[in-house]
Amino acid sequence: MTARPLPRSRLGNLMPSLVEAQALVALVPATGDLKWAAAAAWDVARAAAQHGRRVALVDLWIEEPRLHEPVGLTPTEGIVDAFEYGVSLTKTAHEVDGVFFIAAGAYTTHAGDLFGHERWRKLHGGFRMEGALLLLYLSAGAVARLATVPDGLIVLSPDGFEPESSIGQGVTAALERGIPLLGVVRERWTPVSVAPPPGTRPAHPRPTGRRRARVVALTATLAAGAAGGWVLLARGAEREPAATVTPPPPSAAPARPAPPAPRADSVPWTVQLAAYGTLEKALALADRVATEDLPAFVTPITLEGGRGTAVWYRVLAGAFATRDRAAAARAALWERRVAPKGQGDLLWAPYSFAVRGFTRPDSLRARGIPAVRWGQEGRLLVGAFETRDQATVAEAQLKRAGVPATLVTRTGTGTTP
Repeated sequence: MTARPLPRSRLGNLMPSLVEAQALVALVPATGDLKWAAAAAWDVARAAAQHGRRVALVDLWIEEPRLHEPVGLTPTEGIVDAFEYGVSLTKTAHEVDGVFFIAAGAYTTHAGDLFGHERWRKLHGGFRMEGALLLLYLSAGAVARLATVPDGLIVLSPDGFEPESSIGQGVTAALERGIPLLGVVRERWTPVSVAPPPGTRPAHPRPTGRRRARVVALTATLAAGAAGGWVLLARGAEREPAATVTPPPPSAAPARPAPPAPRADSVPWTVQLAAYGTLEKALALADRVATEDLPAFVTPITLEGGRGTAVWYRVLAGAFATRDRAAAARAALWERRVAPKGQGDLLWAPYSFAVRGFTRPDSLRARGIPAVRWGQEGRLLVGAFETRDQATVAEAQLKRAGVPATLVTRTGTGTTP
């Protein structure tokens, strides 16, 4: 896989033509230095908007949002509030340097529902129709869960990345959906090049003349709260559905809700490390990750790709009673270098299939069923699912293989970091 280098100091020249034909582009950090990646994402957005194109930047790094930090914002509402609480997308947007920014917003335990929401397809189509650009800042694992297929992917890594590395494999898995790799934003073109230190902004022209007037007009539209969807960027792109949840009063921003209190014996939290288009690749990573105290689940789900809907296999490590324990386990995986720092999404996925009539995982693997041992009794479980509907793919596979199984809520003492 050849990746075009995109030095930060040259983004003003390279970016406009690079994303000219794209309506939705994923910005994927491939580095543990997320502060640098956030600043680089802003550089990409500013460069894409410098000739007057309407550009939106959305922070989908739900676990540890930080895109608001490089520009000094303290947002109280964002994309989670729009999708879960019915807050208007127009209300959540902030105009900064000609870029319309939407923060992550409230914390959610339903990240899978957020990434898989059908509104992404509507927004994608609307931005394409209007000639606007939607930039999504998210992990490689989240790209694999996104309801729409991005028109391109840009990797953010100060020193480039190796496809053979753990984090490179995560990017490769995302690209297997048929997404073209547009390039890799680096700190410098070559090791000897001189570039600004991390966190600084390459100089881009400030809005002048016609462009300034356009930004003022868009800001006025934002302030007016015009109806008909995200008007400031994609007029007519989508019509806001009737709110099914009463939004909070305008004067009170929705607080970050705490995760539901789990039962004492339930272990719903897990760490998604990657998603692959083949069972063999997923099992290979799961075998590298798994230990006696840390099971690695392989979960088949359906995702839309460049060739239509296909089955993908998520690799999820561990099962934990609380999100904090899952985060600690993820940190331990980083320390063991099983996964590079910054990789791994914390998921609330409480369901698994409990298999009956089998005692050895190998006998099930031979049938294409990725089972793992669970608990002191050595029961066999298959997958870790966020919702019951998400388990339908695995259920069909189990039935075809003639394996009796019941969807259950995982219980037990869980695993420790």
